[in-house]
Amino acid sequence: MQLLFLLSLLTALFSPLARTDPAPPPVKLKPVTAALYTRWAQTPLLVEASEFFFDESPTLFWSFLSRVQAHLKARTQGPWTDEQQHDLAVEISQTLLSPVKQNFLGLALALRFYSARVQMYRQIVETENITRVCADVLVDFGDGMHACGLEEVKAAWTLTSDLENPEKIKKPQLISVDHHYPGSRDAKRTVIVYGNILRPEFWAVHELLVAHTDQVRYIFRHYADSRDLVNVSKIRIPGYGVEMAIKSTEYKAQDDSKIKEGDGALDEQTDEVVDEELDTDIEGFDFGKLKSRLPEKKDQLEQLKSFLLLSSGTELQQLKAWQYQDLSLQAAEKSLRVASLHGGSSTDALRTLRDISQNFPTQAPTLLKIPVREDVKAEIERNREFFAHYHSIEAGGAALFVNGIQHDTDVTDIYVLFEKLREENRLMESLHGFGIQGPDMTSILELDLHPTGGAKYGIDIRHPAVHFVNDLEKDKRYAEWPTSVRELVRQSFPPTLLKAIRRNFYNLILVVDPAEMKANHDILQLTESFYVHKLPIRVGLVFITTDSTDSTGLTDPSIAMYNAYRYMQEKKTPQAALSFLTDVYYSKEAKEKGSLTPEIVIDAFKAKFPQETLEEVFGAGSQYEEGRNDGRKFLEKLNINQTPTALLNGVLLDGSRLNADEFENEVLQNLVAVYGSLQRDVMSGSLTDYSDVVEFLMSKPHIVPRLNSLILAPSEYRILDFSGQSLDPERYTFANFEALKSADKVATMASASFYLTKHEEGDAHPVTLWIVADPETAAGRELLYAAVKHSKASNDVRIGIIYNPSESSLAGDLRISKAIQVALETQPMNLARNFITKLLKEENVAEIAVGTKTLQDFEVNGMDMVAFSSGLEQVSTDFLKIHSSFAQHELNLKPGETGAVGNGYVVGPLQKDFGADDIDLLEKYIESYGAVKLSNELHRLHIFPSGEKLSDVVMMTSALLSGLGSTEDAKKRTKVLYSENENSIINIESRNPQQPAFDISFIVDPVSKEAQKIIPVLMVLHEALNCRIRVLMNCRDKLSELPLKSFYRMVLEPRLTFTDNGSISPNFAVARFPALPQTALLTMNLLPPDNWLTEATSAVHDLDNIRLEEVDGWGVYGGFELMNLLLEGSAKDQSNEQPPRGTQFILGTSSNPNIVDTIVMANLGYFQFKANPGSWTIKLREGRSRDIYAIASSDGAEKDGTDEEQLRVVLGSFSTKMMKIYVKKRIGMEKEDVLSDPKAAGVEKIAGTGILDSISNYWSPEEKKALEASGSDDVINIFSLASGHLYERFLRLMMLSVVKNTKTPVKFWFLKNYLSPQFKEFIPFMAARYNFQFELVEYKWPRWLHHQSEKQRVIWGYKILFLDVLFPLSVKKIIFVDADQIVRTDMKELRDLDLEGAPYGYTPFCESRKEMEGFRFWKNGYWASHLGHRRYHISALYVVDLVRFRKIAAGDRLRAQYQGLSQDPNSLSNLDQDLPNNMIYQVPIKSLPQEWLWCETWCDDASKVDAKTIDLCNNPLTKEPKLTAAMRIIPEWKAYDEEVRRLQDEFQADKKRLSGGGQGAEPRQPVLEDDSENDVFVHSRPAAHGGEL
Repeated sequence: MQLLFLLSLLTALFSPLARTDPAPPPVKLKPVTAALYTRWAQTPLLVEASEFFFDESPTLFWSFLSRVQAHLKARTQGPWTDEQQHDLAVEISQTLLSPVKQNFLGLALALRFYSARVQMYRQIVETENITRVCADVLVDFGDGMHACGLEEVKAAWTLTSDLENPEKIKKPQLISVDHHYPGSRDAKRTVIVYGNILRPEFWAVHELLVAHTDQVRYIFRHYADSRDLVNVSKIRIPGYGVEMAIKSTEYKAQDDSKIKEGDGALDEQTDEVVDEELDTDIEGFDFGKLKSRLPEKKDQLEQLKSFLLLSSGTELQQLKAWQYQDLSLQAAEKSLRVASLHGGSSTDALRTLRDISQNFPTQAPTLLKIPVREDVKAEIERNREFFAHYHSIEAGGAALFVNGIQHDTDVTDIYVLFEKLREENRLMESLHGFGIQGPDMTSILELDLHPTGGAKYGIDIRHPAVHFVNDLEKDKRYAEWPTSVRELVRQSFPPTLLKAIRRNFYNLILVVDPAEMKANHDILQLTESFYVHKLPIRVGLVFITTDSTDSTGLTDPSIAMYNAYRYMQEKKTPQAALSFLTDVYYSKEAKEKGSLTPEIVIDAFKAKFPQETLEEVFGAGSQYEEGRNDGRKFLEKLNINQTPTALLNGVLLDGSRLNADEFENEVLQNLVAVYGSLQRDVMSGSLTDYSDVVEFLMSKPHIVPRLNSLILAPSEYRILDFSGQSLDPERYTFANFEALKSADKVATMASASFYLTKHEEGDAHPVTLWIVADPETAAGRELLYAAVKHSKASNDVRIGIIYNPSESSLAGDLRISKAIQVALETQPMNLARNFITKLLKEENVAEIAVGTKTLQDFEVNGMDMVAFSSGLEQVSTDFLKIHSSFAQHELNLKPGETGAVGNGYVVGPLQKDFGADDIDLLEKYIESYGAVKLSNELHRLHIFPSGEKLSDVVMMTSALLSGLGSTEDAKKRTKVLYSENENSIINIESRNPQQPAFDISFIVDPVSKEAQKIIPVLMVLHEALNCRIRVLMNCRDKLSELPLKSFYRMVLEPRLTFTDNGSISPNFAVARFPALPQTALLTMNLLPPDNWLTEATSAVHDLDNIRLEEVDGWGVYGGFELMNLLLEGSAKDQSNEQPPRGTQFILGTSSNPNIVDTIVMANLGYFQFKANPGSWTIKLREGRSRDIYAIASSDGAEKDGTDEEQLRVVLGSFSTKMMKIYVKKRIGMEKEDVLSDPKAAGVEKIAGTGILDSISNYWSPEEKKALEASGSDDVINIFSLASGHLYERFLRLMMLSVVKNTKTPVKFWFLKNYLSPQFKEFIPFMAARYNFQFELVEYKWPRWLHHQSEKQRVIWGYKILFLDVLFPLSVKKIIFVDADQIVRTDMKELRDLDLEGAPYGYTPFCESRKEMEGFRFWKNGYWASHLGHRRYHISALYVVDLVRFRKIAAGDRLRAQYQGLSQDPNSLSNLDQDLPNNMIYQVPIKSLPQEWLWCETWCDDASKVDAKTIDLCNNPLTKEPKLTAAMRIIPEWKAYDEEVRRLQDEFQADKKRLSGGGQGAEPRQPVLEDDSENDVFVHSRPAAHGGEL
């Protein structure tokens, strides 16, 4: 009714016009659409849904499968439609999942989140040496034995069962995401079943194996084909952005060639389909829905649509500068007005924001009419100050917070966000189940529980082992310094960090073995310089000498140095003693010897003190040896066993930086942190002039009696999951406990635990420690005794006991364990604690053991001994079995091992010396992650009636809430602060207040790129999940230019949609631009997640240059494919933590181990592989890499059990994680370098010429074999790139000019990223005709390197930033030639040119055309002063000696300089040539003779006759189009163009001939090797580098 009313109203408005004027014809705008597909075929939605259940829990996975099986038995229909699968998954989820998780399942299916994992299983079957091809089920029995179908499986089962030792069959290789059938893990035989869950054939085999799970370990993997699916096409996926950027038309860059029918894309769509595309949201009206609901009003709706399109204005309007000023505020005002119409909580406001930001270039003129209210403007200004002060977000900045956790708005990876939201939801559902709901949950989730300063712990430096060299508070040399701590916060000029204050604020302690001369001399000398230069640092030394009791200063250099220091400290001064140490290290004798001896030390001492008796100073029983062992006691407190070590105020410094180059910076960086902390202490009033500074520093909570890396830095953080359901007390038996899933076991253990505390009262205890021990052993009793004593001392802790009896204890009567448990169950806490304390004493245990005393003899006054004795008689061993099972299966402890659990954080197995100090440290560590803050907040909210319940909740949630164990600040929570929310904030409530809801806050400028990207995501999340959304305006004012110069679509849907026949809708996951400017020049950019490698595979039109008014037909379509997923990582040499630059890794499979290779950068040791879903192996490449290095360890990959020299990594997701690979040098290779030639003489020769046969050492055996077969490696390598049809036309002509003038074989290398489908389709045909080779290379811009937003600048970056990693090491030299050049000479001459040791050669800019003098920017300003006498070089043509380039790390230097300069938007205007010219002193340039590059813009006409190449430089004076210039300037250009055009016509004719006149067939190809999988077309070299999977 509302629609009819609105339509009648609009009709009434237009009817007078309709009576006087004819109805305007419908507006036919040409739309632009884009879609992205996977390379793999459709994956069944039911199979994808099963993986969602598996990630929830393995138990749910098998429950889901059993329900699918039940449905299959009742099913009589034919192939599955997409909709039938979707609906069945949703139906099953309603019985297995909570409502919130059901929402997540729907979104996961809409994202096709698990399609990559299903494809991973397909890849495993295809690549893991499985020789059988089966239809629906394949069973791998190991040892290469495979079976298809039930009968074969039965036969193989009988055969393997009849073997004498069936368990000796070689087991199949398992992976991390395998599905283990419950109850079969402990069987000795392993069978992997590859099955199609949609087929009854699989279920028959499944039932057979389930019946024998006591004999076989049953592993299931999906075997999904498409025979049972109606939809068998490739998968159209969401999760990316599409940008239509407005291009500058200063220089015409469009090809004038007409688009020919059949040039390689989709058939033209009908007008009806075009209308459907245009029937999307226009000015808030969804005309598709209106037409379907009101078919009788179709003509009137068309008139309304035409009117709205015309009135909204689809063409760009030129605005005046003053009109830009308030556009951001006006956009905010418009959306806020929409919100106010709906009570300030409508999703329509979000839709308005989305439409403004995504269509801003055409929306801007309409915003100019909107006045901004003063109260809105004032509130935005006040909030802006809050954002800057509390969140460091400047005006116009953006920040996205989900439950207080900040997410990066620059990286919008919906798949990563989905995983994080799902993880967060588990916590939210747990809190909800604990009773923390609604606003209370918001308050808890906004708490910042992350430790300040990264939770760095330290030890008390007030120890007898510390020998202080100076004391700022007492020494006379500091007497003139001020003493007030207020000096720390007093402003000074010039500003200084280390203010001269007479207080011991900075205490630097060095722990050294004085005999280790090489390790100590640099840092001791630097430390001495701190003292000499009077820095306000207090210096102390701790000496670690030999632990031999027989040695003396006469026989051991460490004791000799210690005794000499003690003597001089006593007889002279500590400063003189320190000076003596450094003098000895730098003495002539020590340098010649290379190490210290007692004689060297004694001789140096004798020279200073000839009168002293050496025996008294250095001999046995010397008074100066006193306290020598204190150093080792101090080192034990640090819990490390290495020297030298340094501490600042008790906190360890980075041990890897204790060297001459980094020690000073390491100290300085830590001083900065201490300085900031001290300033805060002074400002808060906790540090005053009356404070003892050292006492104050050592009383801070991070100072502990002892450090323990097992607690502070374990190899793996393990956090228990408390989200399960506990057993009812009456069902608390071992049999019932064993049947529980992991989370339920943890919850049961929590509910059944008894605790020891300091007081009997029911106060809350923020820290709960479970001590895991065997009370029947002395070690277990010692640990428990320390824990019980700790419970008496700490107000914040409660102690529980987990019994983990050893096998020998289980054979005994377990009387101590039983007595402890019965006392806890039957006695008041205080009495039980005192009784247990007695029971744990060794002398009492001994008396019980020999029978002189009984348990009752240790009665504590007040105990109910009747209840105790009765309990002791009735207690069974069931509780011990439960505890033992829990310790082994949930805590990963062996029987008898000790451990500890602090608020769910698992520590163990523990060392033997783990004691009272470590328990204290564990408590403080848990408290540092916000346990006390969380407890206080829960107490303030009055949610729980008892302290016991509150303590339980803190125990279960604090580790998860604080992100304990996270190495980054990803889990840090922040309360979003603002001044006011009356006029400038959009609030959208959750759809279901009764369920847990995400609290999302988005601070944003409504006319920013962040608004374009994030607002559509928020709309989808609100519709798909349960979210409260708050959008806080952070507008910029006084804008001076258009803030957004592009149109944008985020391709994302809240749910799958289907057609009438059950297939996924053709409109699903499609980017639509229905109303773009028809006259503007636009370029399409696909903006996928960072780890996706995509390329255009279907596009008739030039996607780089779109002018819709010139497009014939319905519009423009861009079809893309997800070609690869990126596997990224970093590599380091484990001996020195340095990147092994130049090292190559290869990625492959068991059947083909060398598919793709990569080269390690020096920048962060970064490398990347192009991969796809599957199970992959990683090895060092044969040659120098494998000769020098071996793989030592990894993080993110695992050692492959089949080969010690390789790793295995499983890729089953659209999002990938960074790997870390550590390598080690092989024995005898310690001094070798991958990039150095093994022949020393050859290195210099390489530097001089760049051409040397010995470079073949870098080649793999496959490359060598291919080169030998070809007979020559004398190939001219030409690198170029192009984007857009015009530049691809130029590129074809450039290639033709090269091959026509170069007698040596040529190989072209093209950057694949931006080539059109037509070019990639045609280039093999051209290569065959002109007998050249080519290879398409691709390198994804690393996420850590500053990104460029404009496509042209990205292309410039690719020209210079990745030269060292784009090409294989076997490529010695490469020549870059711009696409718009014509070559007139043999390029061998340039290849062989002597670069005189420079890594590359460029041609300087011509200076002979005098009328261009005013445009030569390099002749004044920055460039004139920077270059001095040097020339500024042009980047259109250059030659690179890649051997030299890599040898001097030129690529790494260029990237480092780029990273620094590119942060400034005004620098690197011409990135590809500004950067090498800027770095000319660090990476020298060989200036090529001027004739190597001639362009009319800069060179006079007289020099053209000598030109070896002609480049079509843009002319800033005439702005002549390049096509016009090409035909005018280059005589041979037209002939080349005609020749290539004839070849293209021939290519198209071949296509039509082979397809019978249709489209899509491949033309004939000459007989040459064509490795299409590797994008290479070569005679000689297999394409390992840059290949694809």
